[in-house]
Amino acid sequence: MYRTTHLLLLLCIISIFASGALQLQDAHGGSCIPTERASLLSFKKGITSDRTNLLASWHGQDCCRWRGIRCSNRTGHVVRLHLRTPNLDVYKDPCSFDTLFGEISSSLRSLEYLEHIDLSMNCLSGPNSTFPEFLGSMENLRYLNLTGLAFSGRLPPQLGNLSKMRYLAIGQDRRSEMYSDNITWLTNLHSLKHLSICGVNLSGIDDWPHTLNMIPSLRVVNLHGCSLDNANQSLPYLNLTKLEKLDLSWNEFDHSIEHSWFWKVTSLKHLNLEYTRLFGQFPDALANMTSLQVLDLSLNSNKYLTMTGKLKNLCSLKILDLRQNDISAGVAEMMQGLPECAWTNLQQLIQQKCAL
Repeated sequence: MYRTTHLLLLLCIISIFASGALQLQDAHGGSCIPTERASLLSFKKGITSDRTNLLASWHGQDCCRWRGIRCSNRTGHVVRLHLRTPNLDVYKDPCSFDTLFGEISSSLRSLEYLEHIDLSMNCLSGPNSTFPEFLGSMENLRYLNLTGLAFSGRLPPQLGNLSKMRYLAIGQDRRSEMYSDNITWLTNLHSLKHLSICGVNLSGIDDWPHTLNMIPSLRVVNLHGCSLDNANQSLPYLNLTKLEKLDLSWNEFDHSIEHSWFWKVTSLKHLNLEYTRLFGQFPDALANMTSLQVLDLSLNSNKYLTMTGKLKNLCSLKILDLRQNDISAGVAEMMQGLPECAWTNLQQLIQQKCAL
Protein backbone atom coordinates (compact mmCIF):
# COMPACT_ATOMS: atom_id res chain seq x y z
CA MET A 1 0.00 0.00 0.00
CA TYR A 2 2.81 2.35 0.94
CA ARG A 3 4.69 1.60 -2.29
CA THR A 4 1.56 2.18 -4.37
CA THR A 5 0.87 5.53 -2.69
CA HIS A 6 4.50 6.55 -3.11
CA LEU A 7 4.45 5.59 -6.80
CA LEU A 8 1.25 7.53 -7.43
CA LEU A 9 2.71 10.58 -5.69
CA LEU A 10 5.87 10.35 -7.82
CA LEU A 11 3.84 10.07 -11.01
CA CYS A 12 1.76 13.09 -9.97
CA ILE A 13 4.90 15.18 -9.38
CA ILE A 14 6.34 14.15 -12.78
CA SER A 15 3.04 15.03 -14.43
CA ILE A 16 2.98 18.49 -12.83
CA PHE A 17 6.56 19.26 -13.97
CA ALA A 18 5.88 17.94 -17.47
CA SER A 19 2.72 20.06 -17.71
CA GLY A 20 4.61 23.13 -16.56
CA ALA A 21 7.37 22.52 -19.10
CA LEU A 22 4.84 22.17 -21.90
CA GLN A 23 3.10 25.38 -20.85
CA LEU A 24 6.42 27.20 -20.82
CA GLN A 25 7.26 25.82 -24.26
CA ASP A 26 3.85 26.85 -25.57
CA ALA A 27 4.20 30.34 -24.11
CA HIS A 28 7.66 30.88 -25.55
CA GLY A 29 9.50 28.67 -28.07
CA GLY A 30 6.50 26.48 -28.89
CA SER A 31 4.09 29.00 -30.33
CA CYS A 32 5.68 32.41 -29.76
CA ILE A 33 4.32 35.23 -27.65
CA PRO A 34 0.75 36.12 -28.76
CA THR A 35 1.32 39.89 -28.89
CA GLU A 36 4.37 39.40 -31.06
CA ARG A 37 2.49 37.03 -33.36
CA ALA A 38 -0.17 39.75 -33.74
CA SER A 39 2.53 42.28 -34.67
CA LEU A 40 3.89 39.97 -37.36
CA LEU A 41 0.39 39.42 -38.77
CA SER A 42 -0.08 43.20 -38.91
CA PHE A 43 3.17 43.41 -40.85
CA LYS A 44 1.82 40.76 -43.23
CA LYS A 45 -1.28 42.88 -43.86
CA GLY A 46 1.00 45.57 -45.27
CA ILE A 47 2.22 43.14 -47.95
CA THR A 48 0.07 43.55 -51.05
CA SER A 49 1.81 40.97 -53.25
CA ASP A 50 3.84 37.85 -52.46
CA ARG A 51 4.27 36.02 -55.76
CA THR A 52 7.16 33.87 -54.53
CA ASN A 53 5.20 32.76 -51.43
CA LEU A 54 7.78 33.98 -48.94
CA LEU A 55 4.97 34.30 -46.38
CA ALA A 56 3.13 31.08 -47.27
CA SER A 57 4.01 29.57 -43.89
CA TRP A 58 2.71 32.58 -41.91
CA HIS A 59 -0.37 30.95 -40.38
CA GLY A 60 -1.21 29.05 -37.23
CA GLN A 61 -0.12 29.69 -33.66
CA ASP A 62 3.57 28.82 -33.83
CA CYS A 63 5.06 31.94 -35.42
CA CYS A 64 8.54 30.81 -34.33
CA ARG A 65 8.28 28.23 -37.14
CA TRP A 66 7.26 30.71 -39.81
CA ARG A 67 9.71 31.31 -42.64
CA GLY A 68 12.13 34.10 -41.88
CA ILE A 69 11.31 34.21 -38.16
CA ARG A 70 13.57 33.15 -35.33
CA CYS A 71 12.73 33.25 -31.63
CA SER A 72 15.06 33.17 -28.67
CA ASN A 73 15.37 29.69 -27.15
CA ARG A 74 15.72 31.33 -23.77
CA THR A 75 12.93 33.93 -23.73
CA GLY A 76 10.69 33.03 -26.66
CA HIS A 77 10.79 36.60 -28.01
CA VAL A 78 11.09 37.15 -31.77
CA VAL A 79 14.71 38.19 -32.43
CA ARG A 80 15.06 37.78 -36.20
CA LEU A 81 13.04 38.82 -39.27
CA HIS A 82 14.79 37.77 -42.47
CA LEU A 83 12.81 38.01 -45.72
CA ARG A 84 15.39 39.01 -48.32
CA THR A 85 14.34 38.05 -51.83
CA PRO A 86 16.68 35.18 -52.79
CA ASN A 87 18.75 35.12 -55.99
CA LEU A 88 18.38 38.83 -56.75
CA ASP A 89 21.59 40.86 -56.84
CA VAL A 90 21.93 44.47 -55.68
CA TYR A 91 22.15 45.87 -59.22
CA LYS A 92 18.57 44.83 -60.02
CA ASP A 93 15.40 46.84 -59.37
CA PRO A 94 13.29 44.71 -56.98
CA CYS A 95 10.09 46.32 -58.22
CA SER A 96 10.71 44.78 -61.66
CA PHE A 97 10.76 41.23 -60.30
CA ASP A 98 8.62 38.87 -58.24
CA THR A 99 9.39 40.20 -54.79
CA LEU A 100 7.39 41.33 -51.77
CA PHE A 101 5.33 44.43 -52.60
CA GLY A 102 3.77 46.76 -50.05
CA GLU A 103 5.12 48.68 -47.07
CA ILE A 104 6.92 48.10 -43.79
CA SER A 105 4.27 48.27 -41.07
CA SER A 106 5.02 50.22 -37.91
CA SER A 107 3.64 47.19 -36.04
CA LEU A 108 7.24 45.92 -36.01
CA ARG A 109 7.90 48.50 -33.32
CA SER A 110 6.13 46.15 -30.86
CA LEU A 111 8.85 43.56 -31.42
CA GLU A 112 11.09 45.29 -28.92
CA TYR A 113 13.54 42.38 -28.65
CA LEU A 114 14.14 42.20 -32.41
CA GLU A 115 17.87 42.16 -33.19
CA HIS A 116 17.96 41.36 -36.91
CA ILE A 117 15.89 42.79 -39.79
CA ASP A 118 16.66 41.91 -43.41
CA LEU A 119 13.99 42.97 -45.92
CA SER A 120 16.49 43.70 -48.67
CA MET A 121 15.76 43.38 -52.39
CA ASN A 122 12.00 43.82 -51.99
CA CYS A 123 9.57 46.50 -53.20
CA LEU A 124 8.48 47.74 -49.76
CA SER A 125 8.87 51.51 -49.93
CA GLY A 126 5.12 52.07 -49.50
CA PRO A 127 2.88 54.71 -51.11
CA ASN A 128 4.90 57.74 -49.95
CA SER A 129 8.37 56.13 -50.26
CA THR A 130 9.68 57.69 -47.05
CA PHE A 131 12.05 55.80 -44.82
CA PRO A 132 10.29 54.15 -41.82
CA GLU A 133 11.60 56.37 -39.04
CA PHE A 134 10.16 54.15 -36.30
CA LEU A 135 13.08 51.77 -36.91
CA GLY A 136 15.23 54.32 -35.08
CA SER A 137 13.40 53.48 -31.84
CA MET A 138 14.13 49.73 -31.98
CA GLU A 139 17.11 49.93 -29.67
CA ASN A 140 17.98 46.22 -29.67
CA LEU A 141 18.66 46.14 -33.41
CA ARG A 142 22.11 44.89 -34.30
CA TYR A 143 21.53 44.16 -37.99
CA LEU A 144 19.45 46.20 -40.45
CA ASN A 145 19.54 45.52 -44.19
CA LEU A 146 17.12 47.45 -46.42
CA THR A 147 19.31 47.42 -49.53
CA GLY A 148 17.34 47.81 -52.75
CA LEU A 149 14.27 49.45 -51.19
CA ALA A 150 13.48 52.62 -53.15
CA PHE A 151 13.03 55.14 -50.36
CA SER A 152 13.20 58.88 -50.99
CA GLY A 153 13.78 61.89 -48.80
CA ARG A 154 16.13 62.39 -45.89
CA LEU A 155 17.94 59.52 -44.22
CA PRO A 156 16.61 59.86 -40.66
CA PRO A 157 19.22 60.77 -38.03
CA GLN A 158 17.11 58.77 -35.54
CA LEU A 159 19.11 55.77 -36.71
CA GLY A 160 21.81 57.13 -34.43
CA ASN A 161 19.75 55.81 -31.50
CA LEU A 162 20.62 52.24 -32.49
CA SER A 163 23.77 52.10 -30.39
CA LYS A 164 24.01 48.27 -30.63
CA MET A 165 24.06 48.31 -34.43
CA ARG A 166 26.80 46.25 -36.07
CA TYR A 167 25.54 45.99 -39.66
CA LEU A 168 23.72 48.82 -41.46
CA ALA A 169 22.91 48.61 -45.16
CA ILE A 170 20.58 51.09 -46.89
CA GLY A 171 20.41 52.35 -50.46
CA GLN A 172 19.67 51.41 -54.02
CA ASP A 173 22.83 51.53 -56.12
CA ARG A 174 22.84 54.83 -58.07
CA ARG A 175 19.06 54.98 -58.34
CA SER A 176 18.44 56.02 -54.74
CA GLU A 177 16.53 59.24 -54.11
CA MET A 178 17.61 59.46 -50.49
CA TYR A 179 19.94 62.10 -49.13
CA SER A 180 21.62 63.23 -45.94
CA ASP A 181 23.16 66.60 -45.10
CA ASN A 182 24.65 65.41 -41.81
CA ILE A 183 25.95 61.94 -40.94
CA THR A 184 27.49 62.70 -37.55
CA TRP A 185 24.79 60.49 -35.98
CA LEU A 186 26.85 57.54 -37.23
CA THR A 187 29.36 58.21 -34.46
CA ASN A 188 26.78 56.98 -31.92
CA LEU A 189 27.00 53.49 -33.44
CA HIS A 190 30.04 52.45 -31.44
CA SER A 191 29.89 48.78 -32.46
CA LEU A 192 29.30 49.33 -36.19
CA LYS A 193 31.35 47.00 -38.39
CA HIS A 194 29.56 47.15 -41.75
CA LEU A 195 28.26 50.41 -43.24
CA SER A 196 26.66 50.53 -46.69
CA ILE A 197 24.63 53.58 -47.72
CA CYS A 198 25.28 53.26 -51.41
CA GLY A 199 23.42 55.68 -53.65
CA VAL A 200 22.43 58.01 -50.78
CA ASN A 201 23.24 61.58 -51.81
CA LEU A 202 25.90 62.96 -49.46
CA SER A 203 26.94 65.93 -51.59
CA GLY A 204 27.94 68.91 -49.50
CA ILE A 205 29.27 66.82 -46.62
CA ASP A 206 32.99 67.61 -46.79
CA ASP A 207 34.02 66.09 -43.47
CA TRP A 208 32.70 62.57 -44.14
CA PRO A 209 36.14 60.90 -43.69
CA HIS A 210 36.45 62.54 -40.25
CA THR A 211 33.06 61.11 -39.26
CA LEU A 212 34.09 57.62 -40.38
CA ASN A 213 37.37 57.99 -38.53
CA MET A 214 35.41 58.33 -35.27
CA ILE A 215 34.08 54.76 -35.64
CA PRO A 216 37.15 52.56 -35.13
CA SER A 217 35.11 49.33 -35.21
CA LEU A 218 34.40 49.71 -38.96
CA ARG A 219 35.54 46.87 -41.20
CA VAL A 220 33.48 47.52 -44.35
CA VAL A 221 32.42 50.90 -45.79
CA ASN A 222 30.42 51.16 -49.03
CA LEU A 223 29.76 54.70 -50.26
CA HIS A 224 29.24 53.75 -53.91
CA GLY A 225 27.51 56.49 -55.90
CA CYS A 226 26.98 58.90 -52.99
CA SER A 227 27.76 62.09 -54.96
CA LEU A 228 30.86 62.75 -52.88
CA ASP A 229 33.12 65.31 -54.53
CA ASN A 230 36.29 65.23 -52.44
CA ALA A 231 38.55 62.58 -50.90
CA ASN A 232 41.46 64.95 -50.38
CA GLN A 233 40.99 65.42 -46.66
CA SER A 234 43.77 65.03 -44.11
CA LEU A 235 43.38 62.76 -41.08
CA PRO A 236 46.02 63.72 -38.48
CA TYR A 237 45.33 60.54 -36.53
CA LEU A 238 43.92 57.34 -38.02
CA ASN A 239 41.40 55.33 -35.98
CA LEU A 240 40.28 53.07 -38.83
CA THR A 241 42.84 50.38 -38.12
CA LYS A 242 40.35 47.51 -38.69
CA LEU A 243 38.95 48.72 -42.02
CA GLU A 244 39.32 45.98 -44.65
CA LYS A 245 37.02 47.04 -47.49
CA LEU A 246 36.41 50.55 -48.84
CA ASP A 247 34.18 51.19 -51.85
CA LEU A 248 34.20 54.79 -53.12
CA SER A 249 33.28 53.92 -56.71
CA TRP A 250 31.15 56.22 -58.86
CA ASN A 251 31.93 59.38 -56.92
CA GLU A 252 33.45 62.04 -59.17
CA PHE A 253 36.30 63.38 -57.06
CA ASP A 254 38.16 64.78 -60.06
CA HIS A 255 41.34 65.68 -58.17
CA SER A 256 44.84 64.29 -57.68
CA ILE A 257 44.93 60.83 -56.17
CA GLU A 258 48.16 61.42 -54.30
CA HIS A 259 46.88 63.11 -51.15
CA SER A 260 43.66 61.12 -50.64
CA TRP A 261 43.05 60.19 -47.02
CA PHE A 262 42.62 56.46 -47.55
CA TRP A 263 46.29 55.78 -48.28
CA LYS A 264 46.85 55.80 -44.53
CA VAL A 265 44.56 52.78 -44.06
CA THR A 266 47.16 50.03 -44.42
CA SER A 267 44.71 47.38 -43.17
CA LEU A 268 42.71 47.60 -46.43
CA LYS A 269 42.26 44.38 -48.40
CA HIS A 270 39.77 45.70 -50.97
CA LEU A 271 39.86 49.24 -52.42
CA ASN A 272 37.39 50.19 -55.14
CA LEU A 273 38.07 53.49 -56.94
CA GLU A 274 36.13 52.71 -60.12
CA TYR A 275 34.98 55.85 -61.95
CA THR A 276 36.23 58.32 -59.36
CA ARG A 277 38.10 60.51 -61.90
CA LEU A 278 41.17 60.50 -59.69
CA PHE A 279 44.36 61.28 -61.55
CA GLY A 280 48.08 61.86 -61.20
CA GLN A 281 50.97 60.20 -59.42
CA PHE A 282 50.23 57.53 -56.86
CA PRO A 283 51.77 58.26 -53.45
CA ASP A 284 54.68 56.34 -52.01
CA ALA A 285 52.20 55.22 -49.33
CA LEU A 286 50.74 52.73 -51.84
CA ALA A 287 53.80 50.58 -51.18
CA ASN A 288 52.67 50.27 -47.55
CA MET A 289 49.33 48.67 -48.50
CA THR A 290 50.73 45.19 -47.97
CA SER A 291 47.34 43.65 -47.11
CA LEU A 292 45.72 44.82 -50.37
CA GLN A 293 44.14 41.97 -52.35
CA VAL A 294 41.83 43.87 -54.72
CA LEU A 295 42.59 47.24 -56.31
CA ASP A 296 39.98 48.53 -58.77
CA LEU A 297 40.99 51.63 -60.73
CA SER A 298 38.75 51.03 -63.74
CA LEU A 299 36.87 53.61 -65.82
CA ASN A 300 38.98 56.61 -64.83
CA SER A 301 40.08 57.36 -68.42
CA ASN A 302 43.00 59.52 -67.34
CA LYS A 303 46.39 59.39 -68.98
CA TYR A 304 48.05 60.97 -65.94
CA LEU A 305 47.29 57.98 -63.74
CA THR A 306 50.72 56.56 -62.87
CA MET A 307 51.92 54.04 -60.30
CA THR A 308 55.36 53.01 -61.55
CA GLY A 309 57.43 51.59 -58.71
CA LYS A 310 54.59 51.78 -56.19
CA LEU A 311 53.57 48.12 -56.33
CA LYS A 312 56.81 46.54 -55.17
CA ASN A 313 55.52 45.43 -51.74
CA LEU A 314 52.01 44.29 -52.70
CA CYS A 315 52.54 40.56 -52.28
CA SER A 316 48.89 39.91 -51.37
CA LEU A 317 47.48 41.45 -54.56
CA LYS A 318 45.06 39.12 -56.38
CA ILE A 319 43.01 41.44 -58.62
CA LEU A 320 44.19 44.61 -60.32
CA ASP A 321 41.54 46.23 -62.53
CA LEU A 322 42.83 48.90 -64.91
CA ARG A 323 40.09 48.90 -67.57
CA GLN A 324 39.60 52.08 -69.56
CA ASN A 325 42.67 53.90 -68.33
CA ASP A 326 45.42 55.45 -70.42
CA ILE A 327 48.16 54.56 -67.97
CA SER A 328 50.96 57.00 -68.80
CA ALA A 329 53.78 54.63 -67.89
CA GLY A 330 52.21 51.77 -69.84
CA VAL A 331 50.78 48.62 -68.33
CA ALA A 332 53.70 46.45 -69.44
CA GLU A 333 56.22 48.72 -67.72
CA MET A 334 54.06 48.97 -64.65
CA MET A 335 53.71 45.20 -64.38
CA GLN A 336 57.48 44.89 -64.32
CA GLY A 337 57.32 46.78 -61.02
CA LEU A 338 55.29 44.01 -59.41
CA PRO A 339 57.27 41.76 -57.06
CA GLU A 340 57.56 38.05 -57.82
CA CYS A 341 55.42 37.26 -54.78
CA ALA A 342 52.52 39.21 -56.33
CA TRP A 343 52.68 37.20 -59.55
CA THR A 344 52.20 34.06 -57.49
CA ASN A 345 48.95 35.37 -55.97
CA LEU A 346 47.65 37.52 -58.83
CA GLN A 347 44.53 35.78 -60.07
CA GLN A 348 43.13 38.41 -62.37
CA LEU A 349 44.67 41.33 -64.22
CA ILE A 350 42.01 43.24 -66.09
CA GLN A 351 43.54 45.60 -68.61
CA GLN A 352 41.15 45.83 -71.52
CA LYS A 353 41.25 49.18 -73.33
CA CYS A 354 44.41 50.20 -71.49
CA ALA A 355 47.36 51.82 -73.20
CA LEU A 356 50.34 49.43 -73.43
